[in-house]
Amino acid sequence: MNESSTTFLADLSRRQLLLAGGAAAVTAALALPGCAAGGPFPSSQPLSKGHQPMPTITTKDGTQIYYKDWGTGQPLVFSHGWPLSADDWDIQMLYFLQKGYRVIAHDRRGHGRSTQTWTGNDMDTYADDLAALTEALDLKNAVHIGHSTGGGEVARYIGRHGTK
Repeated sequence: MNESSTTFLADLSRRQLLLAGGAAAVTAALALPGCAAGGPFPSSQPLSKGHQPMPTITTKDGTQIYYKDWGTGQPLVFSHGWPLSADDWDIQMLYFLQKGYRVIAHDRRGHGRSTQTWTGNDMDTYADDLAALTEALDLKNAVHIGHSTGGGEVARYIGRHGTK
């Protein structure tokens, strides 16, 4: 160790050392071979037997909308706020699933696992995407629930497509 590196280490606070060590640990964990192939991140490898592709619908402009559809019973459709995704409804979905409802949540275009689009990021298109999802899943007597931007999406959906 030379004099300049000794001076540098002496000037670091305990907090700076802990933060640097934590960042190094995270970086090392992400670089592990298991994370790239079999961890929580998507891979480009083909699906193995028993795995299903992500459920999506394709809108009239070719955008793929990812959705979760769990259970049976009266459908509850959840629309998330900006910049969230369907995952942010998981706790509510699990609760209502246990109460016997069918629960559906989607990633709005440009969010989560849906297509990242340059166009159609407006309430009319969001409402049309929600209508396409409702039609594709043949939802009857559905209750639509929205948070933040999702509330605007639901209101515009009802304004453009009615309550049938």
